[in-house]
Amino acid sequence: MPGVLIDDLDDPRVAIYRHLKATNQTRNAGQFVVEGEKLFDRLLASSFPLASVLTTDRLAARVEQRVPTGVSHYVLSEAKAGELVGFTFHQGVLACGVRRAWPSALSLARRARSRMTIAVCPRIDNPENLGAILRIADVFGVDAVLIGGRCPDPLSRRVLRVSMGSALRIPVIAPNCLADEVEKLRQELGFVAVATVIDPEAQSLDTFQRPDLLALFLGSEGHGLEPEWVEFCDKRVTIPMRPGAESLNVAVAAGIAFHSVMRDRDQIQIHESQPNLPTKGGLSPRND
Repeated sequence: MPGVLIDDLDDPRVAIYRHLKATNQTRNAGQFVVEGEKLFDRLLASSFPLASVLTTDRLAARVEQRVPTGVSHYVLSEAKAGELVGFTFHQGVLACGVRRAWPSALSLARRARSRMTIAVCPRIDNPENLGAILRIADVFGVDAVLIGGRCPDPLSRRVLRVSMGSALRIPVIAPNCLADEVEKLRQELGFVAVATVIDPEAQSLDTFQRPDLLALFLGSEGHGLEPEWVEFCDKRVTIPMRPGAESLNVAVAAGIAFHSVMRDRDQIQIHESQPNLPTKGGLSPRND
């Protein structure tokens, strides 16, 4: 069915797409926005309901055949689309999804196989770092990512763009109390909490024998894993680095850590799309 041409940029039907670069109003709106055809297709393939699609007139005909029946498709001229969203709109396609909560980490773990890997990020400041962590976690078969309240919105446009839609596939869970959620995993199911740190006294990832049920903590960009989280964990691991080297970008460090703990390639599974030191820091950087 042909899209509906929008002439008035104040039309409330396209309000969710307004000033996307300047604001992040979707975090508390019950909806989120993805940008580009690839992410539109990945939203379609996910368990998140599709609320509406907005395209420029240049791409309307190509996209309309993929818009499900009953979902609104709005069309703007390229100039008006750029004015609406607040930046030059080269991609030509936006789509609005409806937020849905993932099950708790404990619920996921209870029905999972006997081996499970959960990444825990008490604090990540940069949306692009979080997006990269989610993409890498998805690639290596990490089962879920737990995030603290000071992390970026995992369904923000920037996180979704950098993760290339992995934030729609891998469960990203933001519990009310991160420590309580991990403690339930530890006490009820036997998860082992492992802190990633920069410390020559910590065990090298090269020799670390991972437990079957692993909660791997990653530190923040500026300070790494805070001392209380290091103390909370059962074990500490580190990436061997040359003497004098300070740290790695948190996403790079996450990739090395995920690759190391997921070395058994048979354990990597495709996620169902339906229903990161003051002691001295984590494996993340202090400067980027």
